[in-house]
Amino acid sequence: MFKKKTRVQMHLKEQPVPEGEHLLEVDDLKMYFHTQDGVVKAVDGVSYTLDRGETLGVVGESGSGKSVTHLTIMGLVDMPPGRIEGGDVRYRGQSLLKMSEEQMQDIRGNDIAMIFQDPMTSLNPVYTIGRQLGEGLRLHRGYSKEEALRRSVELLDMVGIPNPEQRVKDYPHQFSGGMRQRVIIAMALACDPDILIADEPTTALDVTIQAQIIELMREAQEKNGNAIVMITHDLGVVADVADKIMVMYAGHPVEFGPADQIFYHSSHPYTWGLIRSIPDPVMTEKHPLTPIKGNPPSLVRLPSGCAFSPRCPYATERCRTERPGRIEVAPGHYASCHFAADPGFVARNAPKTGHAAAGNAVGPKGGEA
Repeated sequence: MFKKKTRVQMHLKEQPVPEGEHLLEVDDLKMYFHTQDGVVKAVDGVSYTLDRGETLGVVGESGSGKSVTHLTIMGLVDMPPGRIEGGDVRYRGQSLLKMSEEQMQDIRGNDIAMIFQDPMTSLNPVYTIGRQLGEGLRLHRGYSKEEALRRSVELLDMVGIPNPEQRVKDYPHQFSGGMRQRVIIAMALACDPDILIADEPTTALDVTIQAQIIELMREAQEKNGNAIVMITHDLGVVADVADKIMVMYAGHPVEFGPADQIFYHSSHPYTWGLIRSIPDPVMTEKHPLTPIKGNPPSLVRLPSGCAFSPRCPYATERCRTERPGRIEVAPGHYASCHFAADPGFVARNAPKTGHAAAGNAVGPKGGEA
């Protein structure tokens, strides 16, 4: 039996966004893990807003806090060891952090859906693909078994799985890794969510299928007007889809702004490192890939100053002792670097044309580089 929902819970994504607020507001969110080794500041002061039809790219290396931020938003972090140390997350004006688990179950999948990074652990091996695809439809939409099965076939066909009428009866082990990832994407899109959080959605897919999946998410957004959060370690992946980008390092946003500002007028050395790490299609021995030297710091023992200073080629003594604040370098464009507002420093050290320097002819949202 499926539990009966209240009117507010059932129709939350149909409720108007309160005047002066955004579809999703993340306000100084802090999620720490209390371990035997110490306090892990996995998410330390993340803030952003998202409106309908917008796409936010969240970029950074593994361990930067990208996934934990959005697992916290979804209410999927075990507490303990996790603990919310501050901030708030508001969806259509209502705090998600103050909702009960029952209320969050009504939000997940229907209002806010997440494409998880690892399809192997996201599908139950003992249930058919059709049953797992149909579960959310029956729970949130009240579909019968037959209706859910028909919709499941449509969803598999939509994400490019051949012979969907037969494959809907198969089990996860009968699918390849890439096909399982497409099933996860179909599950996330099943109820036409208001917000789609995609955590490395194309990691297990080849380049051709990556393009198809990104185009599929684009088409769904154009049709339904939903917002998308695209989590990735590769700036190139969000080049053509993001309206704005948040660059994270050591649990903290180090740069945030419109996509064209981040690609062409970035102001943080870590962002420069990510841009220079985008592979060049015509790479030669004279122009090799330029990696960021060193490794991310331990989140238990962060440097006293700027967390990036041990790896930053431009770091000064001030960087090593004083944590930089958030500096607005242009309207809506912020960077946490002591020298972000120094036009001479930026002009001398930034990549010449941002994304265009990586050898691509198309810039953010399809603009010409």
